[in-house]
Amino acid sequence: LFVVAAAESPPPELIGIAAEVRILFPWGSLLRGVLGREERVAQGIAALARPGATITATVSVTRADGVGGIDTVDGATMANVEADLRTAGLRLTDSRPIDRDAVRATRSTWGRRPLGAAGDRRVWRLEFAVAQRSTERDGRPVREAAV
Repeated sequence: LFVVAAAESPPPELIGIAAEVRILFPWGSLLRGVLGREERVAQGIAALARPGATITATVSVTRADGVGGIDTVDGATMANVEADLRTAGLRLTDSRPIDRDAVRATRSTWGRRPLGAAGDRRVWRLEFAVAQRSTERDGRPVREAAV
């Protein structure tokens, strides 16, 4: 199945069905959503997952990416990201840097590019849990803010 849709508004047929969501080297609004800078995008990502699902994101950020005050991913950054994502219904359960072998294992062409994540950019793997759905509003799940 191939779907073209904005991350902030996934098709209703996909809401709550994914057991696993993997995001590899996002950029633009998807990167900002994964890092808690665009709440609607983060909510759209969370909406795809069923309860108990795992959401992972492999990210690399530099100042040039323009992610609203995030110049790099590190432990201090992740504390802020975690707080921002809670309002979207996501709870950060793990964040760790990964090495070049792990980047190559993603089989991403971006990860293999010499100037991309396989070069001198730091790469992190983030893992999220999804808050339980509380109600539905306008046919879309509403997530509880507290996890």
